[in-house]
Amino acid sequence: MTTHPVSQWRRWLPLAVLLLLPLALLSGEEGLGGPVWRWLLGEMAPIDYLVFTELRLPRLLAALLIGAALGTAGCLLQRLTHNPLASPGLLGLNQGAALGLVCLLISPLPFTLWHAGLAALGGAALAMALVFGVVRLATGRLAADSLLLFGALLSTLLGSLGTILLLLDQHALDVIRFWLAGSLALVVPAQLPALAAVVFPALLLALLCGRPLEILETGGDTARSLGLNPVLVLLAVSAIVLLLTAASVAVSGPILFVGLVVPHMARFWLGDRLHRQLLGGMVLGAGLLAAADALVLAVDEQDRLPPGMALALLGVPWFMWQVRRRYFER
Repeated sequence: MTTHPVSQWRRWLPLAVLLLLPLALLSGEEGLGGPVWRWLLGEMAPIDYLVFTELRLPRLLAALLIGAALGTAGCLLQRLTHNPLASPGLLGLNQGAALGLVCLLISPLPFTLWHAGLAALGGAALAMALVFGVVRLATGRLAADSLLLFGALLSTLLGSLGTILLLLDQHALDVIRFWLAGSLALVVPAQLPALAAVVFPALLLALLCGRPLEILETGGDTARSLGLNPVLVLLAVSAIVLLLTAASVAVSGPILFVGLVVPHMARFWLGDRLHRQLLGGMVLGAGLLAAADALVLAVDEQDRLPPGMALALLGVPWFMWQVRRRYFER
């Protein structure tokens, strides 16, 4: 019996992505595998050991955590809003978190990891409250098209506000402009425990919310008849999305397209069941961001390019294709 081509793609696409993961550790000036094998065999020079454990390994771990977080947040947002174009970046959450961090940077408060996390969470929460609140007041419901439109407008507004604040403080601009492009180059090992402490519980909560969210998709009346409170489900899912987005932006800056593209890849791979899509989003998000970061490192050894540039090569055509399907092929 001949295997359908779509089944073959679903089988090999995640494997192809995961095979790119080792590039984040294995690529380098010495060729493939050199630093890793010397580390495993205990033959690494002290300076190489320091570079490997303090720079390259933390960067890979951060890419895996942030990619999984953004991929999961995108899955939740697309199912919550019934909009295949929804993502933390397109709804203004990334820009809100970034604006919160800009405000912290120009304030007299110290730029600690704790303060950065709270600032990013506050900015993302403000953006989500504005998007959901304004659309609900204007249309009486969370209309998918209205969410996307107002989210895009709010993203532009928040990004412009952040730019204005930075232009008023040249020192802050010099400090944060590389981070605002969305980069893993500034990740330090001390950030990883806090990042993992937020991301892992949030990912578990996302899986636990999968079944209630699927029931909510059948309608508010059906959810109430089964004992669910639609408002509580909405608040719980929104809180998980905020935690995942804020933790990611606080460490790496606003990285776009992971939350947009990964949910579609996961749905193509594993189908429409939400718990499968969430698991696929975690794996593919981690793999996609790690592969993108490895690609920019391979292209630019001086590490000046953010992984968002590589993601844009995939994300922009995907976004245009989705817009065409949604609005022009009816």
